[in-house]
Amino acid sequence: MSWIRTVPPEDAEGALAGVYEAARAASRRGAVSNLWQALGLDPSGAAATHTLYRALMADPAPLTRVQAEMIALVVSATNGCGYCVAHHGPRLAAALGDETLARAVALDYREANLAARDRVLLDYAVALTCEPSERKSEDVERLREYGFEDGAILRATEIAALYALTNRLASGLGVPLEPGVAAWEFGAQR
Repeated sequence: MSWIRTVPPEDAEGALAGVYEAARAASRRGAVSNLWQALGLDPSGAAATHTLYRALMADPAPLTRVQAEMIALVVSATNGCGYCVAHHGPRLAAALGDETLARAVALDYREANLAARDRVLLDYAVALTCEPSERKSEDVERLREYGFEDGAILRATEIAALYALTNRLASGLGVPLEPGVAAWEFGAQR
């Protein structure tokens, strides 16, 4: 499992059992992922993280599901988090209906056949990931020039920040992929 002790679903009690049930219900595989199990020693932290994840990704409006998954995938690739890339690559492929394009985004979104608007959105997410203290109002203005309103800019920022957190949890705790989840090739999106 991960580099720390985890709590398997059959051992979850109380609040943690509720978190695991919510994670299982939201999972396309109908299982509690290794990431949630790695957070099992801190039920309140796991609950807060899962609640934030669901709040931002279950209905990412005013962004589209494709845009939300692209941000998750590109931020995860930028951070070198193979765990999250392996989970969000297939989700992006499903949202796009195009696995080839999703894999191209994972390798280097700048070379993928994306609309300029989506490329600018991902430029923002990568810049925020790599150099958060260097962000300026011009970054937001550029998004506005491409038609993003403030609510969409906020949601994009929230999703990029969520994956900064999630990538660090998965990587820092050594969370392995689940059986049956294939690794995806990805590039350093810097």
